[in-house]
Amino acid sequence: MQIKKVKDKKSLNLFLKFTDKLYKKDEFYVPYMKADLKRTLTRVVLVDEIYTALILSDGKNVQGRILYTVDKHKQFGNEPCGFFSMFECVNDQEAANLLLNAMCDDLKSRGVTKVEGTYFPFDQDNRRGILVEGFDCAPVLLTSYNKPYYKELLKNFGMRKDFDTLAYAMTKQTIPIDKYRKVSQYSEKRYDYYVETADFDNIDVLIKEIGEVMAAATNEDIYQDAPSVEALHNIVSAWKNFLREDLCLFARRKSDGKMIGTIIAVPDFNQVFRKMKGKLNPVALCKMLYYKNKITTVRGLLQYVLPEYQNKGAVLSLYVALFDAADRMGAVLIEASTIMENNSKSNESIKSAGGVLYKRYRLYGMDLTDREI
Repeated sequence: MQIKKVKDKKSLNLFLKFTDKLYKKDEFYVPYMKADLKRTLTRVVLVDEIYTALILSDGKNVQGRILYTVDKHKQFGNEPCGFFSMFECVNDQEAANLLLNAMCDDLKSRGVTKVEGTYFPFDQDNRRGILVEGFDCAPVLLTSYNKPYYKELLKNFGMRKDFDTLAYAMTKQTIPIDKYRKVSQYSEKRYDYYVETADFDNIDVLIKEIGEVMAAATNEDIYQDAPSVEALHNIVSAWKNFLREDLCLFARRKSDGKMIGTIIAVPDFNQVFRKMKGKLNPVALCKMLYYKNKITTVRGLLQYVLPEYQNKGAVLSLYVALFDAADRMGAVLIEASTIMENNSKSNESIKSAGGVLYKRYRLYGMDLTDREI
């Protein structure tokens, strides 16, 4: 077997197409929109060269792939760290070792002493972690999905768990919505706040306010720093085709209109993408127009409340509003994800609101300090 660095469009196409064969008979796999992904990887791998892409081949067929970069890491004093993503491999430990060794050797040669993943480029909450529990149902929008044996390949290579992130399912069967509505009404009156939906005509103002809430609510238990306003603009731009005003909810103080909390949710367009099979031809676009109004799941992407309003019903009020909006669009399930396992406040608030843990994602890491190359 041999490792090849992606340096041209031909090898990039091999990188992209590998998953078509690997997941060919997998009923839950959702293909990337290839045209969008190709544009992104062309820019970051071939043009800007801020990411490195490797493919592993047996001389005839691709057996594995990986993408990685170097950036600063909050948990290690902002020291440079290698971050990897898009790891895919056949069920063969030797193949996985060759691929991972090539990445680690390259990172070590650059002076990097730590590697961690998986993270999708530019967005730490997008497809974060390797799925290790919850293979009995399809992934929702912007969450990871992979072969069950990946956790063994990474563990046997020598990577260890750095932390897990969690996904919760919320349905009408687990949520006593009438009871919660009464509690939220009481809380809104007692603590002087209300909940409203987004107005995208004022998106710049909303992004600034969301950033302020996230910064105030972020603490040492949260793995990454709150994003800058510029980063939030980039994230919102990436999500723009999925966002709906009625699923972007804000709690505000009645006295002055200050935002005290938010939940941002999106319809699970993976249900549409699965029908499109990663294509953007006329037939696929017709399928998108038809199926986008039949989405039955909503994913909560962000949940933040100012510290002084935590444990005062604001989260419950936001979820009641979210359930009402989801119900109006015909959705029957809300997924709240992905939440760090040690973020006790967020986990407890979701469980107390009726969330049931049903998926677990794992971030793996390795110390490269003593590694010989």
